[in-house]
Amino acid sequence: MIFGLVIQLIIIGIFFVMFIRGSKLFWGIGLLTVSGAVLLNTILNIFGRQEMILSLGPWFWVINGVLLAGAAIWLWGILSPYVTNALPAAEVISTQVQIATAGERRPTEIQDISERAVSMAREASAHDLQLLHDQIRFNLSPGDVLDLIFDMELAENDVVALTGDMRQTIVNLINTAVEREQTADLALAIERILTPVPPDHFPRLENLHAGTPPTILRRYLLAFYSIEDIERMVADLEIDWERLGLGSKQKKVRHLLLNLQRRNRTQELIELMQANKKAHRVEESET
Repeated sequence: MIFGLVIQLIIIGIFFVMFIRGSKLFWGIGLLTVSGAVLLNTILNIFGRQEMILSLGPWFWVINGVLLAGAAIWLWGILSPYVTNALPAAEVISTQVQIATAGERRPTEIQDISERAVSMAREASAHDLQLLHDQIRFNLSPGDVLDLIFDMELAENDVVALTGDMRQTIVNLINTAVEREQTADLALAIERILTPVPPDHFPRLENLHAGTPPTILRRYLLAFYSIEDIERMVADLEIDWERLGLGSKQKKVRHLLLNLQRRNRTQELIELMQANKKAHRVEESET
């Protein structure tokens, strides 16, 4: 009995380590599932299996059903990447169009997406969607994909896969773009990340306002402000720097803009940027 308990504790430890290392939701569900199963089994052994089953009545089967569901979610999280690789294509649910995901081919060159974007106004062929999929998968980092979701003004919770699987996230992103008839916008957004506009082509700071597309504000902050500058502005806006999460300047900027959008405070940031620029000009003129 002691040996069995040790084995169970080791399994719980493994699930805990995997959850901490990967921070994947399905590992958290798996951890809760195995912990619950071990706890239930221990209670049954201590108080008598038959007596406890009779005492719990229908709740015993409810608990078992929950544990079984947790195990199924964990198993799917483990196997889904391999299932995706094994399939010849991943179905784009909303359009009955398939996007191949099994191949590991890498495009030999970045195709001209902007030309194709013109013909994607409302409908996109399977080849067009395959092109978008390959461009995102092979040429964008996970951070770039999150920037792409931001530039499309989509909610991350609606697109990012619960398991953290980037391939599924890409499929979800394309699905959403097709459903909203935004495939052309997606193609252009990809191109802007792959070949960003030079900073000297950005709108003048004086012309920015709350209605300025978030993607312009994001690129403006990344191009003209250091991480220290952004941290000072966050403090001036009385926003907790830690609430923007850990990570790169790219991630901090995205979370800052999302935070301000949710509270209708984007104009405050723009006014602060404009005020800082005027103050900087005054300092330069005095020196």
